Amino acid sequence: MSTTKQGENVPEPTTTSTASLSVLAVALLGPLAGPYVLIVFAALSGALWPLSASATASRLAGGWLLLRCTLMAVVLTGMLAGLLQQYYGIPHSEALAPVAFFVGALGNGWRPVFDALASALGAMAGRLGGRKDGK
Repeated sequence: MSTTKQGENVPEPTTTSTASLSVLAVALLGPLAGPYVLIVFAALSGALWPLSASATASRLAGGWLLLRCTLMAVVLTGMLAGLLQQYYGIPHSEALAPVAFFVGALGNGWRPVFDALASALGAMAGRLGGRKDGK
């Protein structure tokens, strides 16, 4: 704070401009960043579950597991919440947190899910390829 000739305290110009830029940034980017913050926190909460169940060799390995689970949730949550809205009528904005938590909690359990999807796609391709009517 600086003082004027009359002895009044006035804020420094740099303090005022920094605060104004911060308020402007939050006002502009808050609505955009809000859903991502929700997804990250829900995914972190879910990712703590597989972290507590796994035997990690070091803190770095535990951090890597937490990061992988969280990033997987960030990548998949929007698509899965959109599918829930499209097929079941659950609003996208309300499905973000539960979906992110579920994806984060699944942790390293994605391999069986992907194996099941691959076998289902293989079976469907086999049925489509084996048709006798030529269609």
